[in-house]
Amino acid sequence: MANSEIFSKTLLEDKVAIITGGGTGIGKEIAYQLGKAGAKIVLSGRREHVLKATEAEFVSQGFDVLSVPTDIREVEQVENLVAETVNRFGKVDILINNAGGQFPKRAEELSKNGWDAVIRTNLNGTFYVTQAVGKQMIKQGNGGAITNILVSFLHRGAPGIAHSVAARNGVYGLMKNLALEWARYKIRINSIGAGLFITEGMQEEMAAADPHFIDNTTKAVPLKRVGNLEELGWLATFLSSHAGGYITGENIIIDGGNSLGHGITFFPY
Repeated sequence: MANSEIFSKTLLEDKVAIITGGGTGIGKEIAYQLGKAGAKIVLSGRREHVLKATEAEFVSQGFDVLSVPTDIREVEQVENLVAETVNRFGKVDILINNAGGQFPKRAEELSKNGWDAVIRTNLNGTFYVTQAVGKQMIKQGNGGAITNILVSFLHRGAPGIAHSVAARNGVYGLMKNLALEWARYKIRINSIGAGLFITEGMQEEMAAADPHFIDNTTKAVPLKRVGNLEELGWLATFLSSHAGGYITGENIIIDGGNSLGHGITFFPY
């Protein structure tokens, strides 16, 4: 986590933000940047010990933090996440849908269980959390901001992860639809199409399939570098704040221009 000061410490003062998959990687960095901007932070994820470690780290930096172990594939656990948040902080203003996962596999070799696992998490789980938080925001009557963390290769594909691309395109369509449905409630919903950002999870899931994946992909990026996690955090903070208050239904790509050219592939084609 970087210490660069981009936003005022009061930009998100008194706002309450739920970040799924907030214990590590992209989710942790986004939570950190939201906290620096003044938001109260709710971390969710499946591994309680990871959440507790991140919670303790953030508390030591002066953040107001709650961690709630949650499997977003289970509606009852999602409902508990929202209930625990409201019980502690009284409301929900911001949702970052970051939780998800995939694994490289050629489409013809993908098992039913493998397909179902990714769809359940990346698409179904995202909907369950969005619906539960959206209902709470509607009840509160003060609007809100929802941001989905997607991928930059959403519309061009990435050979090797057909299951993930299918699920995330579903989330993209859901975002567009809800931006229309929930505008009447002043709820904004957008997505971030993330390119190559190095996290422990990405290295385990993707780079393991090809030891040259990171180097080869970086060479294909017009800006000739991987992204800095703080750059994702800044964009999510902007979209969650009044600074992005006239933006809804958009997918903002942050990938150094990679989607304009070669894109990302996990297997040759």
